[in-house]
Amino acid sequence: MRIAAIILAAGLSRRLGRPKQLLDWGGVPLVRHSLLTAQQSMLAAVAVVVGHQADAVRASVADLAVPCIENSAYESGQASSVACGAQWFLTQSYDALMVLLCDQPLLTAAHIDSCIGAWQTTQPAVLIPQVAGQATNPVIWAAATVPLLTTLTGDQGGRVLFGAGKVVPQFWPIDAPELLRDIDTDADYAALRAGSNV
Repeated sequence: MRIAAIILAAGLSRRLGRPKQLLDWGGVPLVRHSLLTAQQSMLAAVAVVVGHQADAVRASVADLAVPCIENSAYESGQASSVACGAQWFLTQSYDALMVLLCDQPLLTAAHIDSCIGAWQTTQPAVLIPQVAGQATNPVIWAAATVPLLTTLTGDQGGRVLFGAGKVVPQFWPIDAPELLRDIDTDADYAALRAGSNV
């Protein structure tokens, strides 16, 4: 079973006040760090969704030979980036789509591979990692569910489809509290950098 991924790197990062996808992490932009992590995993392909500061984001990954998908509606919220990535996926031939966020710097290739293994075991419509009862990312969507992602609007991700009863997700417990750490504010960024010595 072959799984492709999209990395969401198009947003305005309103709470942070500057594009989080270009924050320094270990000497490279955060989006590049995320992409390098994904490329070290079992993922069959990775694409990056760009929007805000698109030229700078493209330049930061230009040598890594990945498609960059332009989201011209990035100001409308995360859903537009998910929809753009889903449309790209539908032009490919993979069994499932993993949605990666570029603001989870503690995510490792081993985490990604564990999620892939869990999805391959039962191949649910959607697999959501769960840490101590709290849902987190990355989420895997079976190919048959991906067309639903192209219908998303606003600032909500695919989880809005669960409440509508269109998709029934499978929650997968994982002992990885680091997956609950992401960057939304300067305080988040400072705390993560201090704890990771980058």
